[in-house]
Amino acid sequence: MLFLLKAIVLAAGVGSRLVTYSKGGPKCLLEIGGKSILERQIETFRKMSIGDIVIVKGYAQERINIKGVRYYINENYAHTNMVYSLFCADKEIKGDVIISYGDILFEDRVLDSILSAQTGEIQVAVDIGWEEYYQQRFEKPYEEAESLILDKDRILDIGRRNAPASDIQAQYIGLIRLSDRGCQAFLNTYKHAKEQYSNRPWKRGRTLEEAYMTDFLQALIDDGVPVYAVAIRHGWLEFDTPSDYELVLSWFASGKLDKFCSLH
Repeated sequence: MLFLLKAIVLAAGVGSRLVTYSKGGPKCLLEIGGKSILERQIETFRKMSIGDIVIVKGYAQERINIKGVRYYINENYAHTNMVYSLFCADKEIKGDVIISYGDILFEDRVLDSILSAQTGEIQVAVDIGWEEYYQQRFEKPYEEAESLILDKDRILDIGRRNAPASDIQAQYIGLIRLSDRGCQAFLNTYKHAKEQYSNRPWKRGRTLEEAYMTDFLQALIDDGVPVYAVAIRHGWLEFDTPSDYELVLSWFASGKLDKFCSLH
């Protein structure tokens, strides 16, 4: 069976730390240069010939109304996280799939890197030049970073907080590609976890419903499923706090944004 490339964008969260700027809407609708994060992300997908786009929305869902995309709803958005949102669209997890957080931006070249990668059924974009970007975002970048240990291009460990510097070789940016076999691995791992751990502590003390995507990737790794890194250097932005947004607006206004991510 021939599958066409598809993008699933996870945009269900409240983004409570950015409420001052989001004005009651999802943070994926925050604007930079007159376009929202979500609009820019969809433009990038379409430029790379990804026309089948699915958005999982939840909080203020009526505010996300972009033509030419399909929607799923996470009705339990206030008490769940990225993994739960993804599997609200479990029917779409088949074929060749890109999974993206709704609160990130990335250049065409970053998407092209993960589309062009040949290794493995599960590929994860990671920034090997993360430290320079985090130094701009945080007073103590290593305290904000999470573990990511590589053996060549295979990920051995991901997502631990308070990791020693030696365990932080790159940073996950919120962008994943799955082949059809990778999709099946995702579905199988979620099914087994749901059967055994629904509403019970699962990975790193979080329930399956509250699990981060890095928890899920680590579960795959722990089960012996190969997860591969696609290394990039810069070319992406994350919007997690007011200072993230303010910093990007400042860089955009002063023409300094291209050092970390070009929006042209």
